[in-house]
Amino acid sequence: MTNASTILFLVVDDLGTADLGYTGSQIRTPTLDALAAGGTVLSSYYVQRACTPTRAALLTGRYPLRYGFQSGVLEPRKAYGLALNETLVPQLLRSAGWATHAIGKWHLGFYRWEHTPTFRGFDSYYGYYTGGEDYFSHVAFGGGYDLRLDGSPRCGAGCSRVLWEANGTYSTHLFARRAVDVIRATPTAQKLYLYLATQAVHCPAQAPPEYIAPYKFANPQRNVFAGMLAALDEGIANVSAALRRAGRWEHSLIVVTADNGAPTTGCGGAQGGQNWPYRGGKCSAWEGGLRAVSFAHGPALGVRAGATYDAPAHAVDWLPTLLAFAGVDGGGGGGGGFALDGISLRDALTGGGGGDDEREIVLEADPHAYPLDGGGWGGDQHATPYYALRRGRWKLLLGDPGQPGILDGYYCTGPPCDAAHNNTANASAHATPLGASAVQLFDVVADPHEADDRAAARPDIVAALTARIVAVNATAASSAQQGAADDPRGDPALHNGTEAPWL
Repeated sequence: MTNASTILFLVVDDLGTADLGYTGSQIRTPTLDALAAGGTVLSSYYVQRACTPTRAALLTGRYPLRYGFQSGVLEPRKAYGLALNETLVPQLLRSAGWATHAIGKWHLGFYRWEHTPTFRGFDSYYGYYTGGEDYFSHVAFGGGYDLRLDGSPRCGAGCSRVLWEANGTYSTHLFARRAVDVIRATPTAQKLYLYLATQAVHCPAQAPPEYIAPYKFANPQRNVFAGMLAALDEGIANVSAALRRAGRWEHSLIVVTADNGAPTTGCGGAQGGQNWPYRGGKCSAWEGGLRAVSFAHGPALGVRAGATYDAPAHAVDWLPTLLAFAGVDGGGGGGGGFALDGISLRDALTGGGGGDDEREIVLEADPHAYPLDGGGWGGDQHATPYYALRRGRWKLLLGDPGQPGILDGYYCTGPPCDAAHNNTANASAHATPLGASAVQLFDVVADPHEADDRAAARPDIVAALTARIVAVNATAASSAQQGAADDPRGDPALHNGTEAPWL
């Protein structure tokens, strides 16, 4: 087994667990399916409920509650970002001599240049700072144009270039072309970490007509969604081909992860993704919100074709795992003197053993709620404070895992889910919130549907896991920044119509 000299880390936005061909979807995703079939699939892998906290966990190796990112997505006028004393994957790899490049969605703060990607360890960045935008016009949900090239380390004012000329070009194509260009321009002898955080398949539902045309699902949204995913799969095929042409393929590690489950009509702009066989979706603590697609493919690393890793894993595991594959010593932590929450999965992914079936993972721990704490807390807040923890086969949920409008049935729009579970036609399983006092316990190994609440039958497990949640939450950093008022100085009208740092 050799170390990797190329790491492609692919984050797919809002991808559901039943959206790829290998998970049962009728959408054709041959490139992603082949990567999964030729590597190791993580079957019990968790992320956070929405975009910002998951991206923070992926890059820090630490739960978002450690640095106050546990309470929702970062909205474009909020004057905060991922804490600057957190050390990220690109910083650790770059200090070991790697070239590091980021493409696509950032969503970790940009109110000051110091929070933008090239100040956080990346040699270059090509993408958008905010959380969502039009795929063609690149106008963000906050109203400003948001596509730029930060072409060198610490590229701030006077260096960062707004890519006005890209207006009208589909972002999935732009990001794949940029990835190919980076691979082509990087000498083969130079170790390369490429963080590709796609816009697809986040709302709005948009794709060029030629990608939508082959699909004739009964649900029109599913047809557009299929086109979005087909275009993404094609782009990944082009990036994979570039790795081969550059002589990098045989010494590469490719990681694919979603950032949360597919959205429902209650949160995230349901555009046709689905989470069968899991309950709920994005913004919820049901399995459909937190359990995600992930797999690793490493041609030079002895990864077993068709293997599955069934033990619990989490987004925080990728930092120590990437360092292990890269042969970089993290000093037992993620830098900055902070202990990691993640563990290295290298041995497990390469067939060398490892893994912990009884592992404890903090899934959600958030004392804030909307409207309890006011409207400034953002659109993915729950009606009451809520918590979720998994230990071994057991998952404890305190409070309401969803909220009115976040459907808690088995959100589906087509095969492999049957019509009886189609939440586009059926109402939520309960019309009102469960409330802050709700206690639910599920054996998610035997009951991944979360249909059989075992809380009353196993009060011993409820007590033990509740005590762990209370202990962990007591150590959480304040997330009061999430509830701060918008800063009017971030208005795009003050920055030539663009989303740009303002302090």
